[in-house]
Amino acid sequence: MSIFAIVKEALRIGRAHKSLWLFGFLVGFGGGGGGGSSGGFLGGQQEAPPAPAAAPEPGAVVLVLLVVLAFIVAFVVLKYLSTGALIEGVKRARRSGSMTMREGFREGWAHWGVLLRIALLFLAANFASVAALAGACYAVWLAFGEPAVFIACALAVVAGVPWLVTLYMWQAFAERIAVFENRRALDAIRKARLFLHGRLQLGLKLLVAGFLGVLFVGLLAALVIIPLVLSAQVWGLPAVAVAVVTLPPVAFIAVAFVGIVTSSVWTIGYLSQVEQ
Repeated sequence: MSIFAIVKEALRIGRAHKSLWLFGFLVGFGGGGGGGSSGGFLGGQQEAPPAPAAAPEPGAVVLVLLVVLAFIVAFVVLKYLSTGALIEGVKRARRSGSMTMREGFREGWAHWGVLLRIALLFLAANFASVAALAGACYAVWLAFGEPAVFIACALAVVAGVPWLVTLYMWQAFAERIAVFENRRALDAIRKARLFLHGRLQLGLKLLVAGFLGVLFVGLLAALVIIPLVLSAQVWGLPAVAVAVVTLPPVAFIAVAFVGIVTSSVWTIGYLSQVEQ
């Protein structure tokens, strides 16, 4: 399949199978935020120093930490559950089948543990690779000084980027092998290595397909969101009310499609090879 055929198929699956939207949203979701505040003097007079804040009770701190930990654990489970559900859902969609949300939760629950173990193993491999390259650059800097370290860092980037990209492709195929063949993490990783051998071009094609699919979804979302934001600024309260009502579902669908497209291109690419 060509790159555009893969992207078209992934978008078709996202449009036709709304039962995958929740799983796509959980896979595609990500973000963060922060804030701050500032203060000063009023009326040119220095205020009295504030009284020291009372120390929080240990029980309240423990409770907050437990709640935060519970949310993190729940999100991790849901993310890898959704990853498994999407992989199985795309497989059924390519065979003109369908998967209900209940079936998706059941399929995802059966595979989230092995998908998490695969992710942790590749996370460790990524950290180890970056640490090894950084350590090599640091050793060159200690031994030969600044001119040599710049060359070492450039060589580290040249060697490291293809390796990290290869690890990404390796993990994507290992996840699909684990779900489709019900294999353990290490077994799926070993078979994915054999599958990837000689198919680096396929992996690069799927990387490009995933990027183009996400870019297309982002452009469509921008065509909807930007006019809403501009109209809210120009027309005032009525347009703001419309934007407040419209933006959440638009954002949900956009993130869901990002998750579906990102997952689908790898599943489509893998199945197109094993079904030949």
